[in-house]
Amino acid sequence: MKKNKLLLEEQLQSFSRRAILLGGLQLGLLGLTVNHLYKIQISDGKKYSLLSDKNRFNFSLIPSSRGSIFDRQGRILATNTGTFDIEIVPEWSKDIQKTLYDLSDLISLNEDEIRNILNLSKKQKKFIPIIIKGNIDRQTISKIAINIPHLPGVTIQQNERRIFPQGSLTVHVTGYVGKVSKSEQKENTPELFLPGFRIGKSGIELQYDKQMRGIPGEKRVEVNSLGKVIRSSIEKKIIKGKDFQLSLDVQLQTKALRRLQAGNDKLVDVNSTQAKNILSSNKSYAWQLRDDRKYINKNQNGDIVLPESGSVVVMDIHSGEVIVSASAPTYDPNKFDPGISASDWQMLSNHPRNPLINKAISGQYPPGSTFKMMVGLAALEAGVITPKTKSFCSGHIEIGDMKFHCWSKQGHGRVGLMDAIAQSCDVFFYEIALKTGINNIAKISREFGLGAPTGINLPGEKGGLIPDRDWKLKVKQKVWRPGETIIAGIGQGYVLVTPIQLALMTARIANGGKKIIPTLLKPSKKLSSNISNAKVSKTNLNIIKKAMEKVTLGEFGTGRSFRLGIRGVEMAGKTGTVQVRRISTKERESTEGVIKNEDRIWQWRDHALYVGYAPMDNPKYAISVIVEHGGSGSSKAGPIARDIMESILQNDPTKFVPKTPIQKPMI
Repeated sequence: MKKNKLLLEEQLQSFSRRAILLGGLQLGLLGLTVNHLYKIQISDGKKYSLLSDKNRFNFSLIPSSRGSIFDRQGRILATNTGTFDIEIVPEWSKDIQKTLYDLSDLISLNEDEIRNILNLSKKQKKFIPIIIKGNIDRQTISKIAINIPHLPGVTIQQNERRIFPQGSLTVHVTGYVGKVSKSEQKENTPELFLPGFRIGKSGIELQYDKQMRGIPGEKRVEVNSLGKVIRSSIEKKIIKGKDFQLSLDVQLQTKALRRLQAGNDKLVDVNSTQAKNILSSNKSYAWQLRDDRKYINKNQNGDIVLPESGSVVVMDIHSGEVIVSASAPTYDPNKFDPGISASDWQMLSNHPRNPLINKAISGQYPPGSTFKMMVGLAALEAGVITPKTKSFCSGHIEIGDMKFHCWSKQGHGRVGLMDAIAQSCDVFFYEIALKTGINNIAKISREFGLGAPTGINLPGEKGGLIPDRDWKLKVKQKVWRPGETIIAGIGQGYVLVTPIQLALMTARIANGGKKIIPTLLKPSKKLSSNISNAKVSKTNLNIIKKAMEKVTLGEFGTGRSFRLGIRGVEMAGKTGTVQVRRISTKERESTEGVIKNEDRIWQWRDHALYVGYAPMDNPKYAISVIVEHGGSGSSKAGPIARDIMESILQNDPTKFVPKTPIQKPMI
C-alpha cells in the first residue's frame, strides 16, 4: 500500500514537471507570435502598406557609363556628359494620353510628339521607359519636379550623352554613336531597349562597342497606385565601359587634315567680306562646306573653291602604329547624338565628295606610278631584269595595233630601273611588266600588303584589287590579255588600292620587308620581334629603296622640287598621277594637246598621289597622300606630304619616353 502511494507521488511530480515545461513553451510561442504581429502591424506597417496590391515594385536596368577614347597623348577624342531627360513609364500611368497633355502645359510638347509617344507605347513593352524630352535645362527640371505628383509615370532621369570634343577632326577614326535600330535589338542584350541607349555605328565606337558599353547595374523601384516612385535602391552596381587609347596624335592629325584640304590654294578667313558674300550667295558651295573650318579656299585664278578631298595616312614603319589617318571631307559626329536632323543626313548622304566614307581604309583608287616599285621588284625577283638593264623610251610603244604613251611626250631616252622610277618613265614599265607577267606582279604586291584588307582595327575596310589571270577568268569569265598587263604595269586598269595599303606597302619597303600590321591602338607593351619577312631578296629590295631616294635626290627626279626643309634630313618616295578619263588620239594630236587638269571639270581631273618614308638614312615613318582629282602628284600630293612629314619628324610621336625617368648618379 505504502509502495503504491510512493509510486503515485512520483507520477504526479513527473506530470507537474511536464506540465510546467509545456506551459512555458506555449507561453514562449505566444510571446513570439505577439511580437511578430506587433512588428507586422505597427513597426513594418508602412513597408507592407507600400507592398499592398495597390502598389508595385520591379527591377530596372541602370545603363553603364560608356568608355572614353583618347589619343596617344591622352587628349580626349570621345567621352560622355551628363544630361537630364523627362521619361514616362506607360505601365505606371493609368491614362498616358492625359498625362502627356497635362505635361504639355508645362513644356513644349506638340500633337505630333504626343502621337509618336503614344504609338511607341503601344509597340514596346509597357515597363520600358520612353524619353519625352531630352537634354532639359535646369529651370524646366524644377518646373516638372514640383508637378511630378500630378503626372503619373513621369520621371526625371539623369542620363549621358556622347560628345566628341575634337569635332570633325577625327570622326573617321572614332566614328559616332546612334540610337539602337530594330534589327540591332535582336541581340539578346536587355540594355539595348533602354530609352536613349546609344551604340557604336562606325569607327572605333563600332569596333569596340561591346567592350565600351560596360555592364549595366540593377535598381529596385517601388511605385504607388498613382504612378509615383516611392523609393528605389541599387541592387547591382554598374561596371564602367573600357577606355581606349589610340596611336593617333590629334595635333598632327589636325595639321595633316588642314594641309590636305588647303592643297595649293590660298586660304581666306570665313569672316572676311569676300567669304561672307560667297557663302550667302552660293548656296550650293555653302551647303557642301558645312564643317568646322575657319578658312575657305581661293585658287590661283582668284575663285572661291571647295577644299581638296582625299586622304593622308602616316605610319610608324616598325610598329605599324597609325599616327595620322585623315579623310576629307569630314562631318561632325556630335550631330548623331541625340539624333541627326533629316536635312543634315540628306546633305551628308548626297554630298558629291562623300564625307561619310573613311577614304583612308575604304577609298579605292588606281595607284598609278606609286605601283612601279612593285612592278620593278617583281621583275628583279623573276630575273627578267638586273639593275643594269636599260630600255629606250621614245614617248610611246606600239603593241599590235595599239599605242601606249608615256607621260613625257618626247620620251626619256635610254633608262634603267633606278632612273625609270626616279623619272617615272611609263615605257620602261610597260616593257618589264610584259616580261614579268601579271601573276608574278600580283604575288609580290600581296607580300607588301596590297590586294587584301590590311587587318587594321576598324570596321568597313576595303581590300582593293590586285588582279591575276585566275581572278579575271573567275570574275569576268574572260582570259587575261597582254594589253591589260601593260596598263597594270603603271598602276592602272583593274588595279585598286586604299591609302592605308599604300602606307603599309611603303612601310614594308622602308623597314626591309618586315610584314607589320597597321594598328590604331597605342601598344601597351613592347612589340614582338617575331614578325615575318616578305619573301623577297634584301638586295633587290635595297635597289628599290635606292631608286626611291633618287626620286628626291636625282637631277630629274619627280620629287626634287619638294625636299624636306629640315637640315640634313631627306625623304625617299614616289609620285603618282592617275588618269580618270580616256584621252583620245584626236585630243593628243590636236594643236592644243591634252587638256590641262585645271581646265577640266573637277570630276575629270587626274588623282594626285605620293608615297614616301623618312628619314631617308634611318627610316621611321611612312606616308601616303591621295588628293582626289588634284592633278599632278609632284605638284599637289608631294608638297602636302613634305609639309606633313616635317611636322611628324619635328614631333617624333612614337619616340620612347620612359615612365620613370632614369636617375643620374650623384656626383
